[in-house]
Amino acid sequence: MSDVISIETLGAIATITIDRAPVNALTAEHWTELRDVIAMTADNHELRAVVVAGENQSFCAGADIRTLTEPHADMDEAEMLLVVADAANAIRQHRAPVIAAIDGPAHGGGLELALACDIRIASPRATFAAAGINMGLIASVSSLIDAIGDTRARRMLLTGYRITAADASLWGLVTDVDDAPLDAAMAVASAIATKPPLAVEATKYAVAQRPRLSPAEHSDLMGELFRFLATSDDHAEAIRAFLEKRRGNYGRR
Repeated sequence: MSDVISIETLGAIATITIDRAPVNALTAEHWTELRDVIAMTADNHELRAVVVAGENQSFCAGADIRTLTEPHADMDEAEMLLVVADAANAIRQHRAPVIAAIDGPAHGGGLELALACDIRIASPRATFAAAGINMGLIASVSSLIDAIGDTRARRMLLTGYRITAADASLWGLVTDVDDAPLDAAMAVASAIATKPPLAVEATKYAVAQRPRLSPAEHSDLMGELFRFLATSDDHAEAIRAFLEKRRGNYGRR
């Protein structure tokens, strides 16, 4: 693992940190490493939540464009888009909730990374930009429309301009604005970690599948998931814990 992408585990929560001054713009190798680290946390079934954050008062300014213009660059823009998408998809496909703690820029690929997260918490310093059009490219269309709706997404996608954390909160792009976004993200992760993990994972899966299924198909899926959870040991333990007024002791069974 490089010094750019690091991971720290505290109890049932993993924190993945991006650190590449000045604004955490990543090379293709770093994006691939980020994807692999995210996938590694998904394989650890002791983890209940993941937080993604950035150093340098920045979340992630996307791809390092300079590396694509070097004389012997071994990757073009289309290939870079794929490695960024791979990292974002690793978050979307993660079995556990992933929370973004956004301080400073979340631009281009950084915006795509944030959009892949289940919950986004920003500092007042955070800014967000769908920057593809500024480079003569296109990106983040589907995920941005899903997050903030067609009208506002068009405004960001067609202008490439930066919106503030206040605008992002107003538009529903982030759930909270907090002076200490990492602390706030950890608090949310800690709350999630106390819940029955099978139910948490099933809920994330059901939310992710809703846009892909017809209403009837999604209703069938919800029924299947409900029946599975209703017969789980974790459900029985949740009932006991509620009646005994204590925290549940869940085994993901």
